[in-house]
Amino acid sequence: MNYLLNEDQLAFQETAQKFLATHANSALLHRIADRSDGWQESLANLWQGFAELGFAGLLVPEEYGGIGLDLFDAALIGETLGAAAAPLPFIGHQLACLAIARAGDPEQKAKWLPGLADGSLIGTVALHAETPAWQPAGWQADPETAGQHTLRFVPVPGHNAPTLIVVGTAGGGLGLVTPDTDGVIRRDTPCIDPAAFLAEIDIDQAQVEPLPGGIEHAAGLLAAGRALVAADACGGTIRCVELAVEYAQVREQFGVQIGQFQAVKHQIADIALEGEPNRPLCWHAAQTTANQDPGFSRHAALAKAHLSDAYLRTARRTIELHGGFGYTWEADLHLYLKRAMFGSAWLGSATQLRRELA
Repeated sequence: MNYLLNEDQLAFQETAQKFLATHANSALLHRIADRSDGWQESLANLWQGFAELGFAGLLVPEEYGGIGLDLFDAALIGETLGAAAAPLPFIGHQLACLAIARAGDPEQKAKWLPGLADGSLIGTVALHAETPAWQPAGWQADPETAGQHTLRFVPVPGHNAPTLIVVGTAGGGLGLVTPDTDGVIRRDTPCIDPAAFLAEIDIDQAQVEPLPGGIEHAAGLLAAGRALVAADACGGTIRCVELAVEYAQVREQFGVQIGQFQAVKHQIADIALEGEPNRPLCWHAAQTTANQDPGFSRHAALAKAHLSDAYLRTARRTIELHGGFGYTWEADLHLYLKRAMFGSAWLGSATQLRRELA
């Protein structure tokens, strides 16, 4: 399989990189992490600018106002966002778009996809299951049964108030909790990643609007989420390598740059081996999942398990290389480590995924 990127894909990635370099700099990341004055407005402006470039509608068909690309292209942008530790609701939003585009009926597509494409609606997913972990067989919301039910609502990094939630329903299907649903109670819960927003929601199960093709596409949606988390981890891992090299070139000890010490060179080499060599694993997972090739769920699970572990190791080693400064709140590195910790748990830990594969 040829993974040489074409000119359009390279240009698309470059556009995202330039946007993030300008609008999602270190100062913004720390302002959101600190929840300092104006952070909500800054987050909203960042999302609006990102959506205006067309990135919100990557997976929305052109007939509904989107760009109509596939999961591989979304993974390329996800990798760029991971490298910037950008606090955007990208993964959850793309999964919501994918769920409605694949599993929704024509009326649902016409109603929700245009708003998701232009970013006026922000989507996310709530797919958590206790046993088996994260699998459709364990999803619980039952639209045919009235009554209160608590869902673990897990939006991925980026937004504190998503407006459209795709939930996993009993029997391995999918449903929608829409913006005008009455009686939804949201309770914020702590999250290790200061740029992520976790909550639980109480809903009346009868208010969940089923997606007709949910059962057919549930496994594909879960695999897509895992592939996108792997892409985020891939980008973060490669950025940690860059941060390690940059620091080794400016930090001096005994009158010379620490990058000249053999021990530091070996440490950076070990960090680098966690990054670039793992990129094909991520891309292959995204491509097979996009095409629904045989074994796509396995490839996505392998990519997430391996990349999540690599990201955690790389972030920790990069912090160690920075010495005492790396452990301070002012350093950017703790944002990458905490993002790696969040991503390693969401949609299945490496241990859970390997047990599932076995």
